[in-house]
Amino acid sequence: MSLKQASVEQLVAIVQVSGDTTAFNELFSRYDNKLRGFLAFKSAEQRQDIDDLVQETYVKAFLNIQQFQQQAQFSTWLLRIAINEMLQAKRSGNIFSALKQRWFAAEAGTLSHTDNTAAQLDAATLIASLSTIQQQVFVYAEFYGYSQTEIADKMQIPLGSVKTYMMQARTTLDRSNAQC
Repeated sequence: MSLKQASVEQLVAIVQVSGDTTAFNELFSRYDNKLRGFLAFKSAEQRQDIDDLVQETYVKAFLNIQQFQQQAQFSTWLLRIAINEMLQAKRSGNIFSALKQRWFAAEAGTLSHTDNTAAQLDAATLIASLSTIQQQVFVYAEFYGYSQTEIADKMQIPLGSVKTYMMQARTTLDRSNAQC
């Protein structure tokens, strides 16, 4: 039997057991239009934002597919993830804008539009200076508002490691910001 002929339940089982990306792609291709339409209806976001929400939904669904227990329809589970991603995006706003506001608050009244764009680019550069794991911990804490315990659970690393990465990120960013 080809994956195109497999039922949704069969595709979910394949992905849950083996993590098969081909089965994953087939599964999500069946819901792509429905998911995009749903997000477009539920939010007044721009198309690029909907693309980001869809991508985040797929990533979360793939990472958490082991938790899907087939007590509800897969589409219901997937749309719940999409709603959570949409709400999280609205709560957190634009990451670079939040970072700019946090670090450049003293200059906020004096920034022109050109300076504002430069500040956002500087913020992106500052975050890019962190290691990947420091970036993840920092963004989860500062922009999504997760507690250190929640981050440890999400990333499946010890709480002490989360605290260390957070301290390293803040130290690096404070040092880099002081040099600006």
